[in-house]
Amino acid sequence: MEHPAECGVAKRPPTEQGIQISTDNLLERAFMASIRSEEYAADLRVLQQEFDKRPDVIDLKRRIDQCEHERKTCIDQAREAGISKQGPFILKVRTRKTRTVLPEKFFARFGAEAFVKCSTVAIGKAEALLGKGTFDDCCEVEVKDLGATVEYERPEAGE
Repeated sequence: MEHPAECGVAKRPPTEQGIQISTDNLLERAFMASIRSEEYAADLRVLQQEFDKRPDVIDLKRRIDQCEHERKTCIDQAREAGISKQGPFILKVRTRKTRTVLPEKFFARFGAEAFVKCSTVAIGKAEALLGKGTFDDCCEVEVKDLGATVEYERPEAGE
């Protein structure tokens, strides 16, 4: 598991004074950091696989699964039986309420102007109904930066 210089300490050849300094080429440093990161991730995967094969780890994972299964089974049985409290134990059920606007009812009650101001059209549903590309002139396009990578481009022989 030998790796090039650690992240943050990429080095150039010694200067005239014999002192090594970080490279000024930010793209080179980014490229090399990416390579080192991938190498460390590969090493970590190997160690994780070795760890996961240990008998004591396998046994602990099995026990955790058994306990989780027992917990879910007991909660399901208590809910089916209508039990919400037994002795000092209380069954707490977390819920989330979601509302969905019914477009036809909203339009009928508040009219076209309010409907248009509040509405969004799902691209996938519109394409399924009308066909792909049939309403491109009705769309606003936003380009989002999803990140960046650095690639190495081999210099031409004459450079």
